Amino acid sequence: MDDKQYDKELKGFLWHETGSTVIRKGTMQINGEEIYSAIVKTKVKGEDKYELMVSAGLLHLNEEKKSERSPDIGGPITWNNVQYKFGGWKKVSDKGNEYTAVSLRVKDDEETVAHKAEVEEAPF
Repeated sequence: MDDKQYDKELKGFLWHETGSTVIRKGTMQINGEEIYSAIVKTKVKGEDKYELMVSAGLLHLNEEKKSERSPDIGGPITWNNVQYKFGGWKKVSDKGNEYTAVSLRVKDDEETVAHKAEVEEAPF
């Protein structure tokens, strides 16, 4: 066995899903906070399974990347009352399967203040 240990904290992978369907989405309130969520149906070994998916934040496509290292999709998310900056990069595995490599980093106070100011200045 390889002795190398990889730090998986704040990193992950997302793959293309063909066996799932969003059957309901909307909002619910928990402890006074409005939570955007969805019920997703997935067929597992011939049996329908249902999951409640909860939104951590809205993401945007990065169509005008500043560099090759810039994420293809990203945005601010909140998980367990901690704000993160989310980034996702399109990748293809050695077997030709497309996936998205993802990374999170805790937002610093300056980014949090700047984002709040952007939201407050939004014209809509």
